[in-house]
Amino acid sequence: MENLPLKPLLFLFTAAALACATPALARGKATGEAAQHRPPSPARLAQQERMRSCNATARTQSLHGAPRKEFMRGCLRKH
Repeated sequence: MENLPLKPLLFLFTAAALACATPALARGKATGEAAQHRPPSPARLAQQERMRSCNATARTQSLHGAPRKEFMRGCLRKH
């Protein structure tokens, strides 16, 4: 078997991989982009509002670290 130079082969394989991957990347990563444009569900909107409210309260109380974590856990359960 003859010795083939590895750099040209590596270049060819890399070029072939990029050529095959480029159309998939141009489509917007197939399902990833479509999932980002879906409107949030009512349950998700409610959860986001609870987080905003609890975060605002924790901020006004200047809570940090473990006390903040404990407060957030309890606050999110109450709502």
